[in-house]
Amino acid sequence: MYTKSNKEIYRFKVFQEIEEEKEVDVEKEVDVEKEIEVEKTRKKEDGTEEKYKDKEKRKVKEKQIVKEKRTETKKLEHTFVIKQPTRRQMEEADMEYSIEMSKCVKQGVLTKAMLMNKYSDTGGMLSESDANKLSAMYGELGELQTEVTQLTMQSANNEANEAKRKSIGENMATLRKAIAVAETNFSALLNHTADSKAQNKVIAWYLLNLTNQEKDGELEPFFSGNSFADKQMSLYTMEENEDELLSIVYDKLTAFISFWYFSAAASHDDFKDLEKDIDEGSL
Repeated sequence: MYTKSNKEIYRFKVFQEIEEEKEVDVEKEVDVEKEIEVEKTRKKEDGTEEKYKDKEKRKVKEKQIVKEKRTETKKLEHTFVIKQPTRRQMEEADMEYSIEMSKCVKQGVLTKAMLMNKYSDTGGMLSESDANKLSAMYGELGELQTEVTQLTMQSANNEANEAKRKSIGENMATLRKAIAVAETNFSALLNHTADSKAQNKVIAWYLLNLTNQEKDGELEPFFSGNSFADKQMSLYTMEENEDELLSIVYDKLTAFISFWYFSAAASHDDFKDLEKDIDEGSL
């Protein structure tokens, strides 16, 4: 069973509509052939008529219970749980980030800091002071992320660590907002930096490794496989097969994992508000 030792980031439900063909009992008027008694007239030998009763088969309407096939729409409830990553998982995710960053840089993809410096050096869209300020914010954000990771990997029962992690998370949220404002005019360019590609890779890693589905009170990984590559293949196969449940839940999973990744101090109520916005189409 799911216990307190297996901590959750967020638990939510989705509903899948399926059509089922069932046989149902229906009362209907049907034509049936029955032997019924009818009154007839005949002539007697003396020429007079007499009435008599006889039986004959006739079709009559009769109410009967018959079986009919009906298509019914049924709602299936599915419970998904995004689990808290273990220390091992966080270390593996950090390694994936570093590997992707290194690979991108080797392939000539610029980091955000390099891109900002490039525009500053060539007198492009950013002034030198703006580029330096943005680079400094990136550096500060990276330091805070490292600190949060270290605190998270330490004892979860340490109240001092938890309070510090929450405070750092709030600072990170403020810093990310400031960066988002500064990056608005350059979002198209920044989406193709090594940082963004590595960031997307680690979010995908968390999504594939932290997503579980509850079945009969037990949690089962939604994406099958032992390695990240196996789980990726599981996702690709589900997409190619147009898996209906995946299409229902994927956007929510991506939104929740991204929100958790970028908001270290997000509360359960924050996730509920986010889910409400998704369901209402506000996002």
